[in-house]
Amino acid sequence: MIKIADVCGINEEVSDTFKNIYELYEREINLDKPHNIYLYDDIVLSEQVKEELNSLGITKINDIHDLDNDILVIGPKGIKKDDLDYLDSKKIEYHLNCPKFLELKDLLINSNKKVVFVGQDQDLITNLNSYINYNGLVISDESDLPKLESSEYLVVILNKNMHNTNLVKSLEKIYGSINFAYYLFSDYEERVLNSAVDLAESSDYIFIVDSTRNDNTLTNALEGKKCYKFASLNAFSKFVLKEDLNNVNIGITGGVNEPFKEIYNYKCLLEFLLFYKNHYAELKSNQDAVNGKLLKEDDNALVQNLVTNFNDLNKDGKYIRGVLIALGEYLANSKQNRYLDLAYAYETFQTSVLIHDDIIDNARIRRGKETIPRRVCREYLTRQNSPEYHTDTLKLANSLGICAGDLGFYEANAMIVKNYYDLPNFAEILNFYNDIIIKTIKGEILDVYLPFLGKYHYQNIKEEDILDVYHLKTSWYTIIGPFMLGYLLGGKKINKELEEVLNNIGISFQIKDDILGIFSESQKIGKSNTSDISEFKQTILYSHIINTSYKDEFLKIYGKGSITKSELNKVRELLKESGSLDYAKEYLTKLSSEAYLKIDKLKISDLGKEYLKGLLIYLNIREK
Repeated sequence: MIKIADVCGINEEVSDTFKNIYELYEREINLDKPHNIYLYDDIVLSEQVKEELNSLGITKINDIHDLDNDILVIGPKGIKKDDLDYLDSKKIEYHLNCPKFLELKDLLINSNKKVVFVGQDQDLITNLNSYINYNGLVISDESDLPKLESSEYLVVILNKNMHNTNLVKSLEKIYGSINFAYYLFSDYEERVLNSAVDLAESSDYIFIVDSTRNDNTLTNALEGKKCYKFASLNAFSKFVLKEDLNNVNIGITGGVNEPFKEIYNYKCLLEFLLFYKNHYAELKSNQDAVNGKLLKEDDNALVQNLVTNFNDLNKDGKYIRGVLIALGEYLANSKQNRYLDLAYAYETFQTSVLIHDDIIDNARIRRGKETIPRRVCREYLTRQNSPEYHTDTLKLANSLGICAGDLGFYEANAMIVKNYYDLPNFAEILNFYNDIIIKTIKGEILDVYLPFLGKYHYQNIKEEDILDVYHLKTSWYTIIGPFMLGYLLGGKKINKELEEVLNNIGISFQIKDDILGIFSESQKIGKSNTSDISEFKQTILYSHIINTSYKDEFLKIYGKGSITKSELNKVRELLKESGSLDYAKEYLTKLSSEAYLKIDKLKISDLGKEYLKGLLIYLNIREK
């Protein structure tokens, strides 16, 4: 069981601010001429939240006079009254997320008391004084106590934990008649701590989210408990994938400066990773048995040899597509569990696609292993030394690769027919599977055409062309196809809204893959990190940089048959300096943010939404 602490994350007003921002974004994005949205506040943002807002075109603004027909979202620290009047005079749309200002104003008017601000947050004091038109006395340490008169005051605590300090204790001791409002942050941190402690009592593990700063408050409060603190989703993902978390109760919490959405994202990622780990283990444990059925005893020894090589490649993958089939079936029908044979069929189809892809790309490594053509060359190429023998051996290597891929395609088809012919929607499942293959091949056709046409100047390759490849080859083959196959297996019909979300996830997946393909190390991603460069691969990175002043220098290296380490580093440097890497990252984040928002609108269970959000997060933070 996974549970988030009842009270955690940044205070309610900040949560309302973020909610307001996303609601406005959804409203504006559907308009022909959307307005710019700005955030007016000094909320501490984690890097992930900042990147997400930036990808949506939402940034902070300090000078409201720069606004022109824009929208301003004002956070809990409010805004000066003069600035508010200016916004009204210019008829600029603004949204206040500081209800405590108004409540405090009413409280002061009704009580007729003097106000004392305890704390050092000068910006907040200035805004409060301006907004409520009440010039309060400020006390920041015990030396300020003599300023007080012996009469009633309304004490407004500005900073968390101030009510437990010696300063406030001295106030209580000396001026017993003072009415302490503990108004702004008051006991919020204490409630966070209490909630975390309560949660720890019923949990085997406690995960503390601390992405905004190094805060040991919760760690100290949970001393003696099995708790772990994480500053990033990436570090959390690695821990979860390594740790055995089956059949344990898990609690997730975060400090008062942690946005609730950030904590919720940890829960979504955890939900998906646990689902992924369990189904990955199941798929992996039975893979050898499935491969064994592909190896027929009555086949010729040469055929058996090729099938053995196919089987070696047909395992040790990430099984993400097989797991997505399981997830699709689960969301369609949580009580059914028939995904395994369909998942193995799809993984076999995937291996076949990869074998053909390796021939097209002349690749040597796949899943950290030699490709089929490379294995054939290693076995035969050095046995004789003549040009004709060399040519025939290369032909043999590629021919056997094609045969192995073709064999895998039809073995996968046979698995589906054998195991699912009894289903009432069998024809629909088989037709959909074939449609995935057709779309994948069309995507591959474009992926083969575009580099040639671009390299030899027969066509000016545009971003739309590249997105077509991403949609057909990656979204359908990697995300939409397997998930929807599982959804059909569970008895549901194709869901267009769900398909749109999955398409965004799929394109995000490919952009991430393109970035890793150049900026990661070969041993980590299981394939060459220079192949995209030598193959003149058409990516968003490419389509952006060729429209910059770095184009000529970039094309001196991009497309060369053999890439040195220094040339790889030069390409990396050019992609960074040109802004192409940042552009790709921002595009990825924008697509992901839109998918995240769309998931909330899907008519599926809350757990299903968390699984999909977790999948989205996992694919975006992966390192291979």
